[in-house]
Order: sequence, then structure tokens, then C-alpha cells
Amino acid sequence: MIKISIVAVSVTVLAGTAMGQTLGDTFDEKAIDNEKWTTQQISTGQVSFPEPGRCGPAAIAASVKQGDSGTACGDEDCQRAEFRTIKTSWPNFGDEVWYSFSFRVEGQVAPTGSHRLVIGQWKGPGDDSPMLAQRFDDGVFYITVQDNDTRRVVASAAENPGETLAAQEILGQLNRDDQQAVQGVQSLQSLETMLKRQPDFAKQFLSPALQKALQSPDGEPERKRLTETLGLTDSSLLSRFSEFAFVAEPEKYIGPAAIEIISEAQNRLPDPTGKWVDMIYRVQPGRIDNEIGPRRKGEIVIWANGKKIVTVRGNIGATLKKESKLELSGPYFKFGIYRKRVTPAS
Repeated sequence: MIKISIVAVSVTVLAGTAMGQTLGDTFDEKAIDNEKWTTQQISTGQVSFPEPGRCGPAAIAASVKQGDSGTACGDEDCQRAEFRTIKTSWPNFGDEVWYSFSFRVEGQVAPTGSHRLVIGQWKGPGDDSPMLAQRFDDGVFYITVQDNDTRRVVASAAENPGETLAAQEILGQLNRDDQQAVQGVQSLQSLETMLKRQPDFAKQFLSPALQKALQSPDGEPERKRLTETLGLTDSSLLSRFSEFAFVAEPEKYIGPAAIEIISEAQNRLPDPTGKWVDMIYRVQPGRIDNEIGPRRKGEIVIWANGKKIVTVRGNIGATLKKESKLELSGPYFKFGIYRKRVTPAS
């Protein structure tokens, strides 16, 4: 079973006035306030109130165990247990909004095979994937921002976040319509995962030539041949990809994105496994190609445990078209668990 606990949520909307609108909840009363949260995507049995909380008597927790299912999963089989801010609290889309909360991750999270685990998300009008998301794939906490269908890691708790961003930059130079390159990236992830998690198995079943190519320095003939075989153009991706292999759906990071990532010197996220992590987000959505709504660069600033981690600027979320007739409210905030089903579930 995996459990996400959260306490002391505060959402403050700044709409160009001296006074802001704030939604706050400490969960100290060990009850769900239906004037603040909807529970359409979580069942009663998935909710608990662990004691003590971060600084108070209690927290609220969402959990998923073997056999649990989910709603609104699209074409896949998912498991979901999420709370969502009630619609009457959603800001006007484009307003500056501050979010603060503390959370931790408990239970068994597989070090591999736990791909596509979302533990917090912000969705605006027209968004398919969340414009901003907290993720926990293969036991690594990281944060992503979306430019339409293209995703970017903007911060992570990986051992070397700089190498994660360097690998991502190379992926951004590939063509998502090139199926050989897409399949090559997926194959590279499978190989890296095997080498990291099952080294004895890899040594026994991967050919000596393939093992040599994976371990050779950049520029060596074996490395160049493997790069070409995978349909890739830059052999340095092979050496850097080990710090990106934890990321689910690597094909979504292929191709350009109009997202600027300005990392702080000490930009590694803390590990929330069994430990409280304090998060603050300043979110102001926007895109320069919007036909309706905020027609300017969006901006997101993120702090963790009191340290500024990253500033993100650019085209954030989905492009808003006039003919869409979308309601310009949000983003709404959800926390809990949303993941592709793990078999056996844990």
C-alpha cells in the first residue's frame, strides 16, 4: 500500500487587489470540509487521519492498496485516490495564486515498475495532462511543467538533477514524429532500468557487445554504433540518460518546449519518503499564443523546505483557442494518488 499524507493546505489568490481570497485547512478536526474539497475521486476507505500531523494533532491521508480502482482513467487501467479543491474556490485563470502545504509519502513504493505516479497536480482549462504536477516515479520525487503535449522536468530529487536536465535538453532536440527515435528512447530506458535494478540479470542476458557499448565513453565506435541503431543522433544521451531513466513516459519529453527553467544552485528536491516536506508554489498561468485568457508568459516559482528551488517561465498548459469556449477558471489543485495500475499493487 502507498499513502500520501498532507497537512496545512493554504491557497491564496492574488487578483491585482490588496485583498486576497484564501482557502486554508489544517485537517486538525479529522474531517473533510465539503465546502473546500470534493471527494468524487476518492472512496471513504481510502481516507484516513494519521496522528500527529506536521505541527498539529492530525493530517489527512489518501491511500491506494491492491485491488483499488480509479475513475476517469481514459483508455488505461488506473488507481486513484485524490482530493480536489471545490469549484467555488477556483481562481480566474491567469490570476497569481500561492499554494503551501506539507506532505510525505509512506508505504511500499517499488524502486522500479512504479511508473506514472502523480501525487499532486494543477489543471487549467483545456489541459489533458496537468500543467504542473508532483510526481513520484520509481521512488524519485520530481516536478513537471507542461507545454501543450510536451512535458519538462523542472526539479527533482534525483542524485544529479543537473544531468537529468542535460538529458532532457538532448531529448528536446529529437523529433517526436520520428518513431525510430521514440522507440530508441523507450528501449534506452528499459536497458538503463535493467542495468540499475537487475545488474546480474543484465550481465547474464545482454550481449557482451551491448554491455560494452553502454559502458563505453562518448565518441567510442561501439557507442556511436549503438546510438545509430537506436535511431538517436547524440551519443552523449546514452551517458546522461541514467539520471533520466526514472521518468515515466520519456517520449513525452521529446521535442521542443517553450519553457525556460532557471534552477537555483542548490536545486535538488528533498526526498519525501517517510519525512515531511514543506512546499510553496507561486503559480501564474499564461501563454504568448493564447487567443483567450492570459496572453503572456506564465511563471511558476517553487520552494521546498524553505529553499528556493526553481523559477519556470514560458508557455504553460494548453493553448486556449477562441472556438473552444472554455470556462476561464482554475487551475484547480488535486492531491493524493493517481497512477497507472501496478501489478501486483503495492
